[in-house]
Amino acid sequence: MSALNETVKQCLSSPSKTSVLSTANKDGECNIAIFGSFVWEGDSAIMLMLGNNRTYANLKENPRAALLVTLPGKTGPQTEGCRIYLKLRSVEDGGNTFDKIKAGVKARVGDRAEILKHLAIFDILETRPIVDMGQWK
Repeated sequence: MSALNETVKQCLSSPSKTSVLSTANKDGECNIAIFGSFVWEGDSAIMLMLGNNRTYANLKENPRAALLVTLPGKTGPQTEGCRIYLKLRSVEDGGNTFDKIKAGVKARVGDRAEILKHLAIFDILETRPIVDMGQWK
């Protein structure tokens, strides 16, 4: 497992971030989706609320995922952010943590949060900058 460095923490906590999660099923068929409600747990895990959607179906078949977090720049090359490689640890369909995170999402998006049925908990395997020039080594 990899710990979150300060750059990754800044990316995840930025209100202007865009977060895109990529998953694939057991046959390698890919899906990408934008998510706004990642929560990190300590320095080695990330949690995300999911509905009964393609992302959830893929994770049931293949626990690996990649998260791209971008912070807007004035031009494409000025875009900052990070890549986070993940492995699904567990899924919760209820409980205190589930309820707390869903309530936080509901406070931001209202009744649209009712589609959320699962809390996915991921271990962080690796983090990298968007353009990896060896700067985090």
